Amino acid sequence: MLVDVLESDEEEVPCLVPVDDEIPTLVESSGTNQLLDDNVPDIPVTVITGYLGAGKTTLLTHILKEQHGKRIAVIVNEYGEGEAVEQPGALGVGNEKYEEWLEMTNGCLCCAVKSNAVMALEKLMEKSGKFDYVLIETTGLADPGNIGQTFWVDEGLSKLYLDGIVTMCDAYNIDKTFQEAGGKLTECERQIALADVVILNKLDLITDTQKEKVKQRIQSINSSCDIQYTTHSRVDLDAILGIQAYSSAAPPSTTEHNISSAISTVTLTTDSILKRGDIEGALETLLWEDVDSSDSDVNNKGSHVIEDTGKMKMLRLKGKLQTSDGWIMVQGVRDMFDITEISGDNIPYQHLVFIGIHLDRKRLSDVTKMRVR
Repeated sequence: MLVDVLESDEEEVPCLVPVDDEIPTLVESSGTNQLLDDNVPDIPVTVITGYLGAGKTTLLTHILKEQHGKRIAVIVNEYGEGEAVEQPGALGVGNEKYEEWLEMTNGCLCCAVKSNAVMALEKLMEKSGKFDYVLIETTGLADPGNIGQTFWVDEGLSKLYLDGIVTMCDAYNIDKTFQEAGGKLTECERQIALADVVILNKLDLITDTQKEKVKQRIQSINSSCDIQYTTHSRVDLDAILGIQAYSSAAPPSTTEHNISSAISTVTLTTDSILKRGDIEGALETLLWEDVDSSDSDVNNKGSHVIEDTGKMKMLRLKGKLQTSDGWIMVQGVRDMFDITEISGDNIPYQHLVFIGIHLDRKRLSDVTKMRVR
């Protein structure tokens, strides 16, 4: 079966070839399908998000068409918020949709899903050996944090790990997006706050002065993210794939910016050797008791906004700490966090980074027994 994929006004649509139906032998273990070959390396998963019109579809078209030498499995999420608000990469002929994995002529795989991407991920693992990276595109109004949390709770995804969250921003329209929210926090800002890499797209449409202004706005929301500058969504894939944002030992940036924004970054550090139980207790207090858990809404102009109650809301947490039992890595999205043991080699200092709304620096410092850097 051959179908068209990823309609684009700018690029010729990539061609598809039938998928080889042969899959590795599966074995049933504890109610979960797992590959017999445990030597298969874990696969990094990159989540691509970005507000409507940021250029995600154009990026995916490049990935699925060009001969870049990378074997990437791409999941296109067609619907968001329960309705057809965006169809960035519909697979199919006419109105017919497909949810099977299709193999591209450049070695990539592609699948469109109309519901939970986790099901597509679980089915993808049957094709282990055909790909080295997984890329999930969310719809423009989706919360990438929901996908990020999945990798800590779904045992069926044990051979996959979250490599990073990449947010695409429309450099020309980003200010308009913020203005349309009427002063409320936008979904666009939350996507930036959760990002490990921000792709600032459509640079050909703005001046250098406007570029610097947008850059400062992004850094005021998330000072720890890497910013890639692009035109027509052409980005070096090595800058967004295999970045190990959830396992890298490099400390985050702590640059401060003076642009007013309710979303901010707070970095804590310490010279003390902590107890793991104390760290877990502190994070449980901060994430489960101290923060506001209300979700987003849509205002009367149609913009997706986050209800701002004036209380502390956590979006992202990451860091490396030394405990009496060894070094640990802490990763969190919204009210969920994960702690894993790591090597302490090449870690310059202990740190915890909180990205969120109305962050109370004193409260964060008092509960964790760490100082604000």
